[in-house]
Amino acid sequence: MIRSLLSVADLNSKEIEKIFKKMKSFKRKSYAKHKGKSIGLLFEKHSTRTRLSFEVAISRLGAYPIYINRSDTQISRGESIAETAKIFSLYLDALVYRTSDQKNMEEFEKFSTIPIINALSDLEHPTQIISDMFTIKDLSAKKRVENLKIAYFGDGNNIANSLCIISDILKLNLVICCPKGYEPNLNSLNITDSNVSIDHNPETAIENADVIYTDVWTSMGMEKEEKKRLRDFKKYQVNKEIASNANSSHIFMHCLPAHIDEEVTLEVLNSKNSIVYEQAENKVYAAMAILDFLLS
Repeated sequence: MIRSLLSVADLNSKEIEKIFKKMKSFKRKSYAKHKGKSIGLLFEKHSTRTRLSFEVAISRLGAYPIYINRSDTQISRGESIAETAKIFSLYLDALVYRTSDQKNMEEFEKFSTIPIINALSDLEHPTQIISDMFTIKDLSAKKRVENLKIAYFGDGNNIANSLCIISDILKLNLVICCPKGYEPNLNSLNITDSNVSIDHNPETAIENADVIYTDVWTSMGMEKEEKKRLRDFKKYQVNKEIASNANSSHIFMHCLPAHIDEEVTLEVLNSKNSIVYEQAENKVYAAMAILDFLLS
């Protein structure tokens, strides 16, 4: 059966743990397990880390990465996603897809006979969050991840949505901290775990946190809202003062790129608690593990 990854919810806890084990294995050694396969990368939105990590991952697996700019395809001239998906399925073994609309992702998957991997949409960023959760587990080996407190500062964007879903699946203690009106919709995400909560007070949200995670206040495509968001999120900046309320051994995470002195200060980003570069490096191993999981 062909499997795709459009949402973290497409996986259960055992499958996520299986991907984590594959990541550990790939960190020790690169395996060319998929020689002769061709993996497409269709990116409709800008990317640095996600694109590079997938291209490197595909190469290390022995497959051939093919970057596809949307403007170079017939989609830009009106060809339907359904028709494009059917053609891609004839030529490729899998497609890594980055789009501004989750519905495009779902339509691509509907008409494809190859795995489709969500490399970011307006709704979710599953490969990022799977990688990040592995990073948390890997760097918190002395504690059970279920006992950690994860505090996320930011709006209910794709990162927050995927964080909520994986926390629900793995029974993690997650607090989303944001201004009123910017919360993720837990009902639409089918979140049932009471350990996933929303707190509008930065000081209580971060209290005794083991992990602090933040993201940009204005995501790609929301630039018209930037001035309003800068006002609304002013009290939600992760700075030295607010971080002092977390556990002294906390780790700081950001999926990057960061907007310095907006969601985070340079002092925090470069602090001894920051693991943003370990986090970024692990995206390669996550990409390898997810591809291997879906192609094997």
